[in-house]
Amino acid sequence: MNKLAIFLTIACVAIAPTAFAQDWQPAGDAWIEKWWGLDLVTDTGGFDESALVDYLSEGSGGEISNASVSTSDGAGKTANVVVNLPDNGGALAWSIVTINTEDEFNLSTSHGIPDGGDVTWHGIIVVISPDDRTTVRHPAHDDHAQIWINGEQVYDNPTWTGGVRAVTTPTEIQLKKGENFLHFKCGESGGADYVNLHFEATDTDLLIAPTNDNLFLDVLTPVEPKNKLATTWADIKRR
Repeated sequence: MNKLAIFLTIACVAIAPTAFAQDWQPAGDAWIEKWWGLDLVTDTGGFDESALVDYLSEGSGGEISNASVSTSDGAGKTANVVVNLPDNGGALAWSIVTINTEDEFNLSTSHGIPDGGDVTWHGIIVVISPDDRTTVRHPAHDDHAQIWINGEQVYDNPTWTGGVRAVTTPTEIQLKKGENFLHFKCGESGGADYVNLHFEATDTDLLIAPTNDNLFLDVLTPVEPKNKLATTWADIKRR
């Protein structure tokens, strides 16, 4: 094999797009079921109080934050960063969380409990767009929801929407070509508790991770560590 062929083979292995050969979650107006979720933050004192607290920053010594996990760098750090909150659940870690989008208690039941009381939910998805676009995202939540995309807060609504699939405040957002990181935080104060999200019916070409086969860090774009070798976040997690 000549040098050019060797180079092209190595390059294809190193930069092959993650968008191929994956079982992505459907987008468009389909409700998103799988999230990269943090263990529930507990004993928060209710959604009025919890909305003011950046538990991610507080529990990680500033290594991650509400805003930073809606970026490639911050989301990748969740592979190794434990959110340590001794008074609010202890050492909290991230994993794939599946919600029942028709369950008005899905915030709690997604973590294996029937009703969490005063808790806060954190979930991350990656939205891969084939182009730069303006679209609308449709959140349902009980109670106070806050959403960040690509490092910027785009939603802050303290009012529950009245139903697990009821949307009161569809909101226009900007997506860039490639990966867009979205962090959904929801604070609860007892009773029904739920989170839900979908995009526009015309957004069927968007790709959503975690995938249907429960991959998240594994399908993010490779990062470039100090040794300059292409490395996925999943590789970093295993080190």
